Formats: sequence, structure tokens, C-alpha cells
Amino acid sequence: MPTGREEYDIVSVSLPRDLVKRANALIPKKRRSRVIANVLTAFLDSISRKRLEREYAAYYTSRSNRVAQEERDVLADWELSDEQAWAILEKEELSGRRKAG
Repeated sequence: MPTGREEYDIVSVSLPRDLVKRANALIPKKRRSRVIANVLTAFLDSISRKRLEREYAAYYTSRSNRVAQEERDVLADWELSDEQAWAILEKEELSGRRKAG
């Protein structure tokens, strides 16, 4: 979302009349462009997330069995480290050396 002195482009779009009536009834005129920009930004972000999901899915389906097994082995090693780290943090919280949150 542009802030301060960032530039804006003026864009004209045609929308269904019922949608425009609903927007006009619900959104104050001063905030309408911000709401539209936020909705459009959220929509574009969701498209980017979906694209990334598809790319990850394609990557994981194209891996060889050897590469997949290597990744599983690394994750298994990290799991032990994660458990140890959580145990240390919980011990610190119980002893009062570290505040939770």
C-alpha cells in the first residue's frame, strides 16, 4: 500500500451495479479507495501464494527417491534438535530465568 509521497495511478474499472451500490452503502467515500486497494492487494497476494504452492508441489513430485530420503533424514536430525531446544526453553521458564511470550 503506497504511503506518503508514493505515486498513484488513476484506474477506471467497470463493476456490476449491485456491487457498486453495496460498496457505496457500506464503505465511507473517504475510505473507499483504500478498501478497494486492500481487497485487490489481498487478492493478488493469494494468487502469488497459490502459484508458490503449485511450484512447491511440482518440486516435491519431481524429486528422486534419494533426494527425498536425504531431506527426511535431515528433518529427523532437526527434530531431535528442536526437542532439545524446547526442553531448554521450558526449563528456563520454569526456573524463572525467562519470561514466557
